[in-house]
Amino acid sequence: MSTFTMVHHTAPHIPFKDVKNWNSAQAQLGGTVHCDYPRWIEVLCHDISVHIPHHISQKIPSYNLRLANESLRKNWGQYLNEARWNWRLMKTIMTDCHVYDEEKNYVPFDEGQKESKVLGILRRVMPNTP
Repeated sequence: MSTFTMVHHTAPHIPFKDVKNWNSAQAQLGGTVHCDYPRWIEVLCHDISVHIPHHISQKIPSYNLRLANESLRKNWGQYLNEARWNWRLMKTIMTDCHVYDEEKNYVPFDEGQKESKVLGILRRVMPNTP
């Protein structure tokens, strides 16, 4: 379950905006990621990957998430963040950790630090292929 949470909330293409440019509706639509996983994962996990509608309303039942997501895509698609699950995405999320900084928005978690052993291993071992 933590993998889903990481993908939904820490993908590198999620925009961070300063308070002057922040819009609540756009943040709900674009501040998380809909990720398409292999179908067998979707079935086993009851479509938990269909996550953007959850940010619009937590009351949408899981059996209506796909329908809600299609409606959002049709009407608000330009604001949505979407990805397809692959090893490159996972490697990026797990090895390019970032935190929010008031001046720079996104900054690497290990900026200016010596590379940790764990991140070094992940960066070398995880594949770069989709």
